Amino acid sequence: MARTNRLSALSDDILLKHILSKISYRDVVRSSLLSQRWRFLWKKIPDLVFCCQDFEKQKDDKIQAIIDNALLHHDARLCWLNLQIAMDDPKTANMNNWIRLAAEKQVERMALLISYRDPKTGERIENSSMVDIGDSVFKCENLTTLQLKFINLPKIPTDFGVFRYLKTFFCFDMPNVDDATFKGFMDLCPHLRNLGICGCLRLKNLNIHSCILMYLNLGIVRPNMSLQMVCPQLTEISLIDCGRYQGLKLLQGISRGESVKKIILQNYSRGNAVNPGIPSITVVVPLP
Repeated sequence: MARTNRLSALSDDILLKHILSKISYRDVVRSSLLSQRWRFLWKKIPDLVFCCQDFEKQKDDKIQAIIDNALLHHDARLCWLNLQIAMDDPKTANMNNWIRLAAEKQVERMALLISYRDPKTGERIENSSMVDIGDSVFKCENLTTLQLKFINLPKIPTDFGVFRYLKTFFCFDMPNVDDATFKGFMDLCPHLRNLGICGCLRLKNLNIHSCILMYLNLGIVRPNMSLQMVCPQLTEISLIDCGRYQGLKLLQGISRGESVKKIILQNYSRGNAVNPGIPSITVVVPLP
């Protein structure tokens, strides 16, 4: 009795979404050797995910060539571009070109985290050295999610309108983001539902006015930062590593008209000068 190849019996859509999208990009490319059918299937995966493990012991020029090749030959709509890589000199990364190519593929979700790596161990070094991404991000008209870390926010083009579909925006460890830069970017996001800010220590007076914002995540902010909010649809606030006094001060900035149902305090005792030895804990406060 002849054996049935169940894998080959699956549709391309299932192979792409439920198999190839779940493995490393290196293994995705290797799958092209399986058979004639799989030869070009890797060009159509909806998610392009690159992480440090994909580029162990690879030199910067090799890393750039791999990502260049992946984006140049991708010939389907791109749902998710996830660049979480470490390089010897991330400032040489051709970020503007990568984002431009992703925009041509109508990318919907994008995460950009490019950092330095230890030349001896090859491990990521968490530091505050920023990487420029150019203005190609403003060509990503289909973005629904944008996550940035160790990135310099580019200058907003005068002819740019708004991100019509952007609903989630996270910015982490971006010390160049000050009050004016933040406000300018927020003005481009009229449909934002989920906002995360962490490690942006130049923010002094955080003013958030939104009719539809529902979730706010704040972490490792400036000790004396003030928060003023007018967000009638806000339902959940997360404060991470803010310290007890600072957390209470931030919560005072919430307008009485907010509809907050839950406050999450994560590691709320960390940074507490009075009791620095108290273990970090997470508290969820449901509100009536």
